[in-house]
Amino acid sequence: MTKVVGFLITKDSKQPKFDFFNVGIKIITIQHYGYNIYLWGIGNFKEWKIDGKYSLSFPLKDTLFDRNVLISFDGDKIIIENDWLGSIPIFYNPKENIISTLSNLCQKNKTINNEGLSNFCEFGYSVFEQTMFEDVKFMRYYSKIILLNDVKIEYKKDPVLDKSFLEKTSSEDEVIGLMQEYISDIESKIDGEIVLPTSGGYDSRILNYFVKDKKRIRAFTYGLSKDQSQSIEVVHAKKISDIYSTKWDQIDLKEYHDYINKWVEVYGFSSHLHGMYHIEFYSKILKKNEFCNTSFLSGIFGDIWAGSINYENIVNYQDVKNLGYSHGINLELKYLKKNSKDKLKQQFFEEHKQHLESDKIKAIFTIRMKLMLISYLTQIPEYFGMPVWTPFLNFDIVKSILNISDERRKNRIWQRDFFNNNNLNLEDMNLKSTKGNKLDYETAQRAKLEKIDIELMGEYVNEGRLNEINKMLSSLTPFEKIKNQLLYVPKIGGVLRRLGFKNEYLKALYEYYVIKSIEKGLKNEF
Repeated sequence: MTKVVGFLITKDSKQPKFDFFNVGIKIITIQHYGYNIYLWGIGNFKEWKIDGKYSLSFPLKDTLFDRNVLISFDGDKIIIENDWLGSIPIFYNPKENIISTLSNLCQKNKTINNEGLSNFCEFGYSVFEQTMFEDVKFMRYYSKIILLNDVKIEYKKDPVLDKSFLEKTSSEDEVIGLMQEYISDIESKIDGEIVLPTSGGYDSRILNYFVKDKKRIRAFTYGLSKDQSQSIEVVHAKKISDIYSTKWDQIDLKEYHDYINKWVEVYGFSSHLHGMYHIEFYSKILKKNEFCNTSFLSGIFGDIWAGSINYENIVNYQDVKNLGYSHGINLELKYLKKNSKDKLKQQFFEEHKQHLESDKIKAIFTIRMKLMLISYLTQIPEYFGMPVWTPFLNFDIVKSILNISDERRKNRIWQRDFFNNNNLNLEDMNLKSTKGNKLDYETAQRAKLEKIDIELMGEYVNEGRLNEINKMLSSLTPFEKIKNQLLYVPKIGGVLRRLGFKNEYLKALYEYYVIKSIEKGLKNEF
């Protein structure tokens, strides 16, 4: 298996840290007109190029209509191009002429950009091409950086906004055929086992169906309920494994908050603390299994394309936050001490408002925003040495799914019927399971969470709220424990929520994830 995982372009000659999980990630250094280009990845570095360009795709390709970044040279210029979604976040510091897949490596001072910080808190991750730090920005989807004496940005014409994009209704057979062809083509080109995280949901379910040689599938699942073995994800995944006779294993998650610093090494200050549970997940998978030439098949964003979200109307720039789909993992702006203007949000709205009447276009912009965070579903496995492939970031496949008729796409009716016709309608099999998601709540209480640095963060966030979060996360009162347990009980929890009761511990934890990421960024040593 061969795959470029990340890169750094800088005038600095100090080699960066990149093998975060000690799996044997390799690095090469290329010198080009005063710049050092560090490329790190999996396999034979001589196979990282196609048509003279370094490619971050897997398998190797030069298209930007699938998950990819291309690095090429034109005389003394270095050119970086990203794909139509911006599937792999690319950060740059235009003052220092640094470009990297890792935000931490682009930071050379700690001057806060108030608007970037405000947006980070509201969305829970960096948006609108600006991080919380003044000098660190990131590439827009489908754009180009030309690096010479300075950083020049070029935006390409967005293929999604062409009127032909949503003109033709797709047949469901056409969609299934495209996905099957995509997966079968890659399956035939690669060797080894295929790790396929299987939640039992629609996306991993359909991927299990498409892989022709089921013996190559290595399926793994973690549960979200208190008894993880009874979680709906585990029960459904086991049933899929039974149907297809695949190798499957459940992975218990217990201490993923111990991996916060590892998360920060990879994702820096680009998003809130989030994917630690996947770090524990893959760590345990690799500890229990010896793989050779293993790749990783991801169901990233299949749900959004298929029709799982019903969007609210976006009538003014303040509604743009609804595209961010933050799931409550953010920080209310009332707690921020420094005011900021909403220039970037307003600019985004003015540029795109005519297109945001379509829920299908909204879905694309949701994903373009959320890839700053959700790219961990593809990035983290690669830092564990497993190249990732997925049909759900491919332009033609996404276009075909979005063009399924509205009445069939709504609530994913087309997929339900497909599962009915292929003995995969698990929802009608009377499988006993638990649906509640208590994973963050249970694991955080067992964790030794580092307290928020009030002295440092008090300059930016209300000290009263910081103290409340520290207190809440260090010890729950008996009343809070009883109330929170009742909130997870069906019917009783619904009544309590209608009466205004909330799980204040989870709210504090999710705000902690945001604030602690800011703090780690401010303490980053470069």
